[in-house]
Amino acid sequence: MTDRKISFTGKRVKIIGDSIAAGIGSSGCRKTEEVVFTDGKDFHRHEAPNSWWGLLARYFEENGFGCTVRNLGCGGANTTQILRHLPELIEDGDEIVFVLMGLNDRKRVNGLFECRENTARLIDLLRGMGKEVVLFTPTPSTYENEHFENRLHRTEEIVAILRDTAAEKDVPLVDLHRFITAYLAENGLCIEDIVLGEGCRNDGLHPADAMQRLMFECTRRVLGIGRGEEEDAFFSKRA
Repeated sequence: MTDRKISFTGKRVKIIGDSIAAGIGSSGCRKTEEVVFTDGKDFHRHEAPNSWWGLLARYFEENGFGCTVRNLGCGGANTTQILRHLPELIEDGDEIVFVLMGLNDRKRVNGLFECRENTARLIDLLRGMGKEVVLFTPTPSTYENEHFENRLHRTEEIVAILRDTAAEKDVPLVDLHRFITAYLAENGLCIEDIVLGEGCRNDGLHPADAMQRLMFECTRRVLGIGRGEEEDAFFSKRA
C-alpha cells in the first residue's frame, strides 16, 4: 500500500459505486427517497452516518477542511450500470471522485471482462471531465457469502483487476481488501469479528461498524488525510 496525498481542503468530493461505497451494512444506514438513477429499477441514495464515508465527512468537518462529501453509491449496481449512468452521478462542481465498485460484476457471466473495461473507461471519462480519481478495492466477506451460488467469480479476481487498472492508469488506490486482510492477520482475528455487529446488516458481505471504521482509517492513511498520532489506539483489537 503506497501512501499518496491529495489536497482536500475546500474541495468537493463525490463517491460513486455500489452498496459497499454507500456504506450499507453500517448501523443507522437508511435508504432515502432520492432516486440516483433508474436502470431496470430505481437505485436510491443512502444516508450512513456510521459508515466509512460518514466518518470521513465528519472528520473533514471537525478538522476544518471545508470539504464537502456527497455519496451516490447505489446498492446492487454493477460497473456497466455505473458507467452508463455516469452523467447522472457526476456534477460539474465535483473535484475529487472516489470509485468503489465491482462486487456485483461477480454475478455476471462476463463480469471480469466488464469490470476491467468499464473501470478503465470510467477513469478516462472522469479525467476528461477534469476530475481527480481515487480507486478503491472492495472489502472481504465471509466464506459462506463468498460462495453463494450466484457468485460466478471471486472477490479476489475483482480485486486483482482493480489493482492492475489503478497501476495502468496511475490513479491512487485505496486497497481496502489488502488493509483489512492484513489487520485480521496481525490481530489474530477472523472476518466474522468485524463484518458483523449490533444493529448492522450482518449478512457476511456488507461491513458492520468495526469494519467501516477500518475502511475510514485506511482511506485516511493512504490519502494522507490528517495526522496519525491516534493510530496506535485505533488499531488495538478493541478498535
